[in-house]
Amino acid sequence: MKKFIVLITVLIIALFLSACSESTSSEEPSDEKEKEEETEAAEEPEEEAVPEDDELFEVLEVNIQSMMDQDIDAHMETIHSESPAYNSTKDLLDQVSAYTLDMKLSDLAVEEKSEEEARVAYTQTSMKVDGPEYQNNLTKGVHTLKPEDGVWKIYGSEVKETIPLDENGEEIEEGAAEGVAMEGQYADLITSLEMPFDSDKWVLGNYNEAEGEGIAEFLINGETFENYTELLTVHVFPDAADGGITTFVEAMETNLTSMIDGELEFNWLEETDQEIIYEFSVTDDSTQYDQEEVARAFSKDGHLYVVRYTTMEKMIENKEDWLDKLKNVK
Repeated sequence: MKKFIVLITVLIIALFLSACSESTSSEEPSDEKEKEEETEAAEEPEEEAVPEDDELFEVLEVNIQSMMDQDIDAHMETIHSESPAYNSTKDLLDQVSAYTLDMKLSDLAVEEKSEEEARVAYTQTSMKVDGPEYQNNLTKGVHTLKPEDGVWKIYGSEVKETIPLDENGEEIEEGAAEGVAMEGQYADLITSLEMPFDSDKWVLGNYNEAEGEGIAEFLINGETFENYTELLTVHVFPDAADGGITTFVEAMETNLTSMIDGELEFNWLEETDQEIIYEFSVTDDSTQYDQEEVARAFSKDGHLYVVRYTTMEKMIENKEDWLDKLKNVK
């Protein structure tokens, strides 16, 4: 299942260029002919070879191991350097650095491969060993790999299914998210907000904290993170209001622009010293579902808050009503 803003590796294929030169030697004809043949052979572009399955699997294993080791340089070596999401991947690694995770790959299978592209199906299990609140999960998807300077690297990833797991690695049954608690050092900052949302309709699906951020995600009652159609997200960044509002929205726009290969429309609707209201929509992207979002970033008591309403696979029908609700979060 494709998911919203969870791309670690979306990349573009490298271009291989070769330069031609002419011989200016005045050697004897036989020597000159031999030299020309050697030059032509040197100028022949090296043909790409169909990769062995183990070569592709090794790239994915290094990708996961380097993330667990928090070895940014080694991790980035597994990703195409010309990726529009290259910088976003580094940002994601910075966020993951707050955790110690046990990540394992299984069920690796090459779906198809050629000299130019390979598709590898995978199952990935991610379990928290240490760190802030984290939802353990099992993810199934397909990685696309392409060569860069003769080395196969991850070109893109499509998540087909994500299954939440409990602390023992067992699948969490649907509806279990209703028991999620909002607990942590930043939880009170979020619960202190006045939020004009129907508490019978919206259920807390997940709450996480990282260094300097708390984030609560609310789902429609009865939906899960595997099938949600609407998502209400509240961020808090303690003591970050000074200059943080503009920084957050600019970063959101920059990251979306770098990650999306479909149609992205991003608009700043209202802007003051105390708040920015923005909207964006994504359509026809290769890895993300069509989606639309309206959001408000604002300051309160020296803290930065961001409230976001997102729809998946459909556009927002009552946008003005949602803009009013976001403005009334206080």
